[in-house]
Amino acid sequence: MKLDVEGLEFKVFPDLLTTGALCNNIYFLMGEFHYAAGNHNHYPMNVTADGKHVLKDRKEGRKMARDMLHLIDVTDTCMMRYSLADDESYHKDPHDLPSPMIVSNTQ
Repeated sequence: MKLDVEGLEFKVFPDLLTTGALCNNIYFLMGEFHYAAGNHNHYPMNVTADGKHVLKDRKEGRKMARDMLHLIDVTDTCMMRYSLADDESYHKDPHDLPSPMIVSNTQ
C-alpha cells in the first residue's frame, strides 16, 4: 500500500496502527512522513480528535513518526514491513488506473 496523504500521516497512521489495520491487513507500506509546516501540517497540531495529543513542532513530529515505526519493528505479530522511499514513478506509468466495472440491469 502506498500512503501519500501529504501531511495527514500524523492523523491517519496512528489510527491504522491502533486498529490493527496496518499489522493485520497490509504486508508492505511505502510512504513518507511530512514534517515541515505546510500542506496539512500546522503546528501545534492536534493528532487526536479530543485534543489530548498535540505535536508542538517539527521535532516532535519526527519523534512521533520514529516511535510509531519502532512499534512496528518490535512487534512480533505485525506482518507489515515498510519503506520510507517516496516513489513517484506512477506519474510516468502509461497505463490507466483500473476503474470499477459497471453492471447494467437492462436487458
